[in-house]
Amino acid sequence: MTSNKRFDSNQPTHWHECAEQFEEDSDDEGGDMTNDPENLEIPDGLQSSSEELDGVPIENDSGDESDTSYAETEHTSNEEPPKRRPKREPPLERPEVKIFSTRSGRQWTTEEPPKRKVAQANITKQRSGVGRPATNIQTVKEAFQLLITQGMTLLLVRGINRRAHLVIKQWNDQNPGKEHQWKETDSEEIWAFIGILILAGVHRSKNEDLDDLWSTTNGRPIFRATMAKNRFKSLLRFCRFDTITTRDQRLKEDKLAPIRDLWVMFLAQLRIRYTPGESLTVDEQLISTRGHCRLLQYNPSKPGKYGLKIFWCCGSSTAYPLNGEVYLGRQSKTAAAAKNTNCIRDLVKRLVHPWINSGRTVTTDNYFTSVELAEDLLGLNTTLVGTMQRNKKEIPRELQPDRQRPEQSSIFCFDRQLTLVSYVPKQ
Repeated sequence: MTSNKRFDSNQPTHWHECAEQFEEDSDDEGGDMTNDPENLEIPDGLQSSSEELDGVPIENDSGDESDTSYAETEHTSNEEPPKRRPKREPPLERPEVKIFSTRSGRQWTTEEPPKRKVAQANITKQRSGVGRPATNIQTVKEAFQLLITQGMTLLLVRGINRRAHLVIKQWNDQNPGKEHQWKETDSEEIWAFIGILILAGVHRSKNEDLDDLWSTTNGRPIFRATMAKNRFKSLLRFCRFDTITTRDQRLKEDKLAPIRDLWVMFLAQLRIRYTPGESLTVDEQLISTRGHCRLLQYNPSKPGKYGLKIFWCCGSSTAYPLNGEVYLGRQSKTAAAAKNTNCIRDLVKRLVHPWINSGRTVTTDNYFTSVELAEDLLGLNTTLVGTMQRNKKEIPRELQPDRQRPEQSSIFCFDRQLTLVSYVPKQ
């Protein structure tokens, strides 16, 4: 700290005492130092004191303030001049917050919830793609056997042989002296049997007679080379996938009992062979057929109109089927109570159950989408995106179709973790 103290010429200052001391020391030692003040060496302590006086005004004894001089030192610096702070933009006007009420008592607000870190329901840690066995396949047959396994063919072998022996035994009992013998089938013959069925579908031969397919004039040689026509008819006649003796009891609780075991095995292979991505899709499919079946459904909006109705859960990016459930129509009260078969919300949760708590998103159409389903899946760390029918009681009146609203406009409203949007498409 420095001060502006006056130097009095009548009183020797510390500076003068130091200078005289240096002169005496130099005379005693016989040095070459002169009395020139410019040649005096100032100790480090005094030199630092003189540096502190730089920039401090030194007043003379005359008392004339106009003669005040400044001992200044020049300082060079490479620092850039301070940048100007950008002007603050005026705050945006917050839109008016509105609250919409619905017939169900639920309230939606237009105030957007605060942004937070990514929710656990939107984080997918599993890597999508085919399983390890599928990466080593070399032929088409190996790829086909990843889904249609040897266990399925053995199930068909046992069912055909069991049914054939039962029918032939009844024939032999009713026709003594004309006994027939059944040559049991095996897996190799069943693979050939499945191949013929697939090839007939490739050639769209569902309406052709079997005699025409095996005809030596207009038929296809590959059918005759695979197996005899009568043998194919026998396999087709005795084709079974379950035990016939217990079927009646199982049919009381499950309309899919004749093929339930095969269906469960097939779905298990679908889930094992492929891991889906972060998005799943739930929808329905009508497999058209004109065969006689108690599960046959009629849908005039579909091309085939008649067929088997299956609800599927598929990977959104690949359309690969992951899980499915055949529509069985009205079930018995016991079966319906056990599975809640008639509840669409429980159906969707059963289809996506293997992938809950994995951060995936389920996409549905207005047949499946509901607010209750979205809340249930959100509790399982799974999100839902889908369209809704406008007559749902959870949709407020303000989001209903209105001719006064401009085209390509949207209205967003929120309820905790749920978001509802109404969009006006371009006409």
